[in-house]
Amino acid sequence: MEPPFDFAHLDPSCDPPELYQAAFELLTAIWSELRAFRSVCEEDPFLTALTAYLERQFVAAGVVLAVQLENLARR
Repeated sequence: MEPPFDFAHLDPSCDPPELYQAAFELLTAIWSELRAFRSVCEEDPFLTALTAYLERQFVAAGVVLAVQLENLARR
């Protein structure tokens, strides 16, 4: 499953600042590791609930970062 946060490369001049790109890359890397771990621990209800909670938190972090990027683009 692809991470629910990503930015489109339509125009390189509109790319987010480097630190924001690095934040998206970090979210994507952690998301991938979390999804891989979740598939390994499907039989443990606690770990399944924990990974589901963490996934929701990373989605929220991605949304907040995307909103901040929108705010920067409007300036």
